[in-house]
Amino acid sequence: MSLRVDPNIIPDILAGLNTTRQQLNTADLQLASGRTINQPSDNPAGTAALVLNHVAQSQNDTFQSNVSTLQTSESTADSALNSAENVIDQAISLGVQAGDSNLSDQQRAAIATQLQGIQQQLISIANTNVGGSYLFAGTDTQTAPFVADGASPAGVDYVGNEEVASVELNNNQSVNVNVPGDQLFLNPSGSLLGSLNQLITAVQTNTNIQGASTALGTAATEFTTQRLTYGSVLNQLQSASTLLNNQEVQLQTQEQSLSGADLATVETNFSQAQIAYTSLLDAESHILTLPTLLSLLA
Repeated sequence: MSLRVDPNIIPDILAGLNTTRQQLNTADLQLASGRTINQPSDNPAGTAALVLNHVAQSQNDTFQSNVSTLQTSESTADSALNSAENVIDQAISLGVQAGDSNLSDQQRAAIATQLQGIQQQLISIANTNVGGSYLFAGTDTQTAPFVADGASPAGVDYVGNEEVASVELNNNQSVNVNVPGDQLFLNPSGSLLGSLNQLITAVQTNTNIQGASTALGTAATEFTTQRLTYGSVLNQLQSASTLLNNQEVQLQTQEQSLSGADLATVETNFSQAQIAYTSLLDAESHILTLPTLLSLLA
């Protein structure tokens, strides 16, 4: 009885070795990266979905950066306007004091000097900037919007513009992020800087101080109405930030479901591929030595 060796078994074993080696390499790469998709051929449909996910994450990152930058500038603007309200309250109080008929000219002159100091503070606040960007200049943010001008009824000239900037917070929401400076500080319904300048003149000349004080109070009310925009924007930014953070978590979860590897499963696949590969190598070794063994038995 003669023994026969199938001459086609070697190609089969080599093919099996190649397939098993690929499985071993795939499992090894998945263990190292923690991902099931490491190249498009791993899962073409999954790769396409992953690309869309990454685009969405990139957009989300951009929106988050916009919101963070705006929160800084809007908070600074809101704080500056709060300071403006405080100094105007001081000015109104000084106006009431100046209206006291028992005051001497010297006392009124001292009050006028204090009011002039408040005027300078208010102009400085109106020219608030963050990183060189002026917050109350409309969209002409590279130029200080208020310039002192003794010939002007308001004591200043506004050199900013009337434009309102709009910024996209996400794919479905944009927000207007500024109020032009003249609308805040020189509003026709109540000019804060204008009425303050008038009060200074009234105190200096001791004429119609009460009327000038009343006008300043009206302007202060209008100013408070206008500045509410910044509080509203800050609330919208906080809501947008919360929404974007939630979307980021959702996108990361989606990415994990699309390409994240189950490490326990991958480890099992790696072990099985390793065992299969070793077994095929052992089988190949025995088959390649088989003719020598048969010759010994002949």
